[in-house]
This record gives sequence, C-alpha cells and structure tokens, in this order.
Amino acid sequence: MYEVVNVGAQPGGEAFLLVTPERTALVDAGFAHSAGRMIENIKKALGDRPLDYVLLTHSHYDHASGSIYCKREWRDVQVVGSVHAAAVFQKDSARRLIREMNENAAMLAGVAEYEDITDGLTVDTVVGEGDVIDLGSLKLRVIETPGHTRCCISFFSEEEKLLIACETLGVPAGDGVVMPCYMTGYQATMDSVMKMAAVKPRAILVPHYGLWQGEKCYEFIGDAIFWNAETMRLMWSEYAAGKTEEELKGLFRERFYTEQMARLQPEKAFLLNADYTIPLLLKEIERKMKK
Repeated sequence: MYEVVNVGAQPGGEAFLLVTPERTALVDAGFAHSAGRMIENIKKALGDRPLDYVLLTHSHYDHASGSIYCKREWRDVQVVGSVHAAAVFQKDSARRLIREMNENAAMLAGVAEYEDITDGLTVDTVVGEGDVIDLGSLKLRVIETPGHTRCCISFFSEEEKLLIACETLGVPAGDGVVMPCYMTGYQATMDSVMKMAAVKPRAILVPHYGLWQGEKCYEFIGDAIFWNAETMRLMWSEYAAGKTEEELKGLFRERFYTEQMARLQPEKAFLLNADYTIPLLLKEIERKMKK
C-alpha cells in the first residue's frame, strides 16, 4: 500500500511524496527558489510524520536542488543517489552550473531573492544496481538507467509493479510525443529504456507528471521507444543530407519544444540539453557510418 502526492511548488520543479504506513520518501526535490513552498507542502501532507528519504533520480538542478533544504528541515533524512550523482555534487563546476540554472529559473518565476545553499548538496546514501530502499511494506530496488545523465537511476517495487522512472525514459511533450533525453548517447539510453520496459510496470511515476497506471504505462513506454529510434533516424538522415549541427539542433527544438514542454522547462535549459544531445548523436552516427 502506498500513496503518491505531488508536493512540488512550481511546474518544472515537481517533487513527489511517496508514503507507506511505515516510511516516507520524497522523489526528487525541485528548484532551490521554491524549496520553502515545497517543504510546506510536504509538512501538510505528512502532518507529524518525519521525512525519511529523498530519492534523487539524477543530479540536475530541477531534480536535486531542494534536497539540501529538506536536510535542514528534517535532520535525519537520508538523501539517496548514485555514485555518479555524489561525485557531481563535489565538483565546483557542477555546483556553479546548478546555481546558474536555479538563478535563471527564479528569474523566470519572478523571484528576486532566495537563499542559495547549493554548496551543501550531497548524497548521504550511495546506491547502485540491485540495492534496496526499505519503505516497510514497499521495497524499492535500484535500477541503474544511464542515458539522460550518467548518474540516472530508477526504482522498482516488485510487489506493486511500481516503476519510479528517471528522465532517461523520456519526457512527454504532448499528443503521444516523448522527447528523448539521451544526453550521454543514444545506445545507452535505448538500453536503459528497454531495461525499464522489461520489468513490465503496472504503474509508473513519470518525472514532472505524476503517477500513470494501467494501459497508459504501456503506451508511454511504447512511445518512448518509438521516439528514441525515430529521432536517431531523423538526425542520421538529415546529417547525411548535409545538415549542420546547428540546423539539427533547430530541428530538435522544432519537434520537441512544444507548449507542454515550455511549461515545464525554460528554453535556456532545453537548449543546454540540446547542446549535449546533438553532438553525442553525431558522434554515434559517425561511428556507425564508418562500420
């Protein structure tokens, strides 16, 4: 038995509270500037119960930034993440980028001031493939799912057939379109998508969206597989036809930066992701063309 509550304070910075009779866990933690409102939402949902875990699917600013504010509120909370996420938080360059992206998100939200404690980001419990987070009646097995980032992990409950997915599975852009999120490469992403599909979830906690159940799960996974492959096919054919890297980034933006996507992700963040995605795709394409 479990309950999922969206306690995020702002679109694009969603955070989901996972509650069982025995334990509580926050799945991702949103932006820095809205962390205070997120914490108030968590308190309303939990009442007198403590927050036991923050489960980070990866280290990006819109998923991890609020975790340090949670640690200040609940002294015993354990932030859970991958070994790669833990390493990211130790890098000055990564913290600078997280801070910059949070500042941009705050500006777009009309927030002039907020307390920046980015340097406190950390992972308390490092997990890897097969490790289990015990929420009492709900046991979450860690699945390493790199693709969106190297540090991406997902969680799966065999009892409930619940998949807590990371963005490697893709982001719904509306009308059955799923934006691929292969910032570390196409093949690694597709391998992880197929790995998630193989557990045959009956419920998926989709990043930024919430809990999807039943047939919608299978449709989403099918759409994710299709759009991963279709985008690779499109980029390959257009690159072979002479399109430049910048033109390919434009095609990617035209197809996936929909109105629905714009509500979740600032254009600056979207373009930054594209700046990683397209060059990596081209390297894979060039390797395949040489074979």
